[in-house]
Amino acid sequence: MRRHKSYTAETGVFYRYCFDARRNVVRPAGLGSGSDYIFVVTADQGAPFAVRIFVSQRALAAWHAVRHRELDPSEQYAAAKMRLFRAFDELEKLADESLNLVVDESNVEELLDALDLT
Repeated sequence: MRRHKSYTAETGVFYRYCFDARRNVVRPAGLGSGSDYIFVVTADQGAPFAVRIFVSQRALAAWHAVRHRELDPSEQYAAAKMRLFRAFDELEKLADESLNLVVDESNVEELLDALDLT
C-alpha cells in the first residue's frame, strides 16, 4: 500500500504524490550513471503522471569530496524528494519536465542544506 502525501506549491498548484520505485540507470547526454527515483504525481486532481528524479553518481561523489562521507540510501532519497519539491514550486507544467529533473554536482549541496546533514 502506497502512502500518498500532499504539497501545495508556490505556484498555487495542489499536488498529491507517492514514491513508486528506485532504479539504477545510465542517462544519456553526458549525465552518466545514477538512480531514477520515480514518483507518481497528480496536479490539482488531474490524471496521474510519473516524475523521475535522477540522482547522479557525480552528485554523490561531489558530496563525498566535500563532506568526506557517503550519502546513505535514505539521504539519497531525501535529495530526490527535495528536488521534487523544488520542481513543484518552480515548474507550472511539471509533466512536461518529468525527465529533466536531476540532482547533480551543481545542486546536491543546496538541496540538502535545508536538512542539516553533517
